[in-house]
Amino acid sequence: MDQSTLSQSLLGLHKAASIYDRVVQLSDYIFRDEALANKEEHLQELAFLLHGVKGTDTILTIFNHKTYLPELEVGVEEFWGALPNETKDQRMKNILSILHKDYSTFPYESVDWLTGIFPKIPFEDRVNMKIHHCCMRFVRTNGTQIRLFSQGIPVQVDEHRNFRYTLNYVQNIQHLIKKDFTFFWIRLSYGKQQELVQTYHSDTKKSSKRDLLSDREKEILRLIAEDLDTKEIAQQLFISVNTIGNHRSKMLERLGVRDTTALVQLAKMTGMI
Repeated sequence: MDQSTLSQSLLGLHKAASIYDRVVQLSDYIFRDEALANKEEHLQELAFLLHGVKGTDTILTIFNHKTYLPELEVGVEEFWGALPNETKDQRMKNILSILHKDYSTFPYESVDWLTGIFPKIPFEDRVNMKIHHCCMRFVRTNGTQIRLFSQGIPVQVDEHRNFRYTLNYVQNIQHLIKKDFTFFWIRLSYGKQQELVQTYHSDTKKSSKRDLLSDREKEILRLIAEDLDTKEIAQQLFISVNTIGNHRSKMLERLGVRDTTALVQLAKMTGMI
């Protein structure tokens, strides 16, 4: 992908993030009761918002954590391609059927991980939650491949602050991820200042209370985002140029991104910097 095309894709993602923030505000008054009222009206509002990011491979989903099925979806046909128009349960099976074989463990590993860690999170810390899933590869029926980045927030919780419904904003980030990256990772942030983090990486198959990037790596990445070159960063942090290069290589490998531009973008999308 040339630099011009990449720049246009990144602009599209920035615009999509802005629309996502508007949808979050909208959802604040949609989900006040346990049941979802006026579904069609809300679907129309979500469709109107999504129109602002047409062409950026984006889908909005209200996900029911009791049934593990979508309640509302916008942009389905444009995103997944020509799948049979069946019930929600059947459509989920159809979607999982186009999941690339390298990621066949994703559905149950991700669910097992979240259901395993959530009960251990203290009630008072179950606030400002945001969850990201990244890098899963799907092959559309026309043969084109997509890579998923999902950003989800709870829009309704029960009295124990367990998820009832989450708003998931899913984007195709094929242009950001290395072709040969066969892993996925998950990041859950929470707490009053979203200062608490739990992560899962399918490479190690381990859950961790440490972030995907270390404090030093985040520090380096923030300076890269400020357009400092390697020599300037080395001088400011009193470390060698080689050390910065090693950190950069490890970050690229861990997150599976193609280059430094994609690394900065993805770190911003997840709130790591």
